[in-house]
Amino acid sequence: SGRSRTRPAGIRHDTLSSRVMTWSVSLRVRNDLDELTRLAEWLNTCGEQHSIPEETVQHVDLCAAEAVTNIMTHGFAEAGAHEIAVRLGQQGKDVVLEIEDDGVAFDPTAAEPVPLATLESTRIGGWGMRIVRRFSDEVRYRRIDGRNCLTLVFRQPSQAGT
Repeated sequence: SGRSRTRPAGIRHDTLSSRVMTWSVSLRVRNDLDELTRLAEWLNTCGEQHSIPEETVQHVDLCAAEAVTNIMTHGFAEAGAHEIAVRLGQQGKDVVLEIEDDGVAFDPTAAEPVPLATLESTRIGGWGMRIVRRFSDEVRYRRIDGRNCLTLVFRQPSQAGT
């Protein structure tokens, strides 16, 4: 093919955020539900290492589990191994979670939440994006180079006197 891409290996253009992160760490998980335990352990370790408040870590963990589970169960039209890239970082006081996958295009910010009547009458499912919207402060989505790019922002309360 006569098309060439000139992006250095290992360096991705900043797909999701305009502000630079003061720190960030990345993890790649396979599209296998067993990977959710590894993801949770990684997020908790990152939270400790970077002194993220415990409540924020719990919200990040819950939202990451929901989003990644949705990708694993609904995101891939064809069987086979896929990787989901997860990046956790900080922009100012905000904790930022970015999730990228090469699955079917899906903009969760445009999807209408499934109407829920009562807990008893509700089928399993439909709760994922409700949970993500409830426990994160901002949800952004972009489709770039055939990849879904989801950004979740968790605002930290301002410290008194700062």
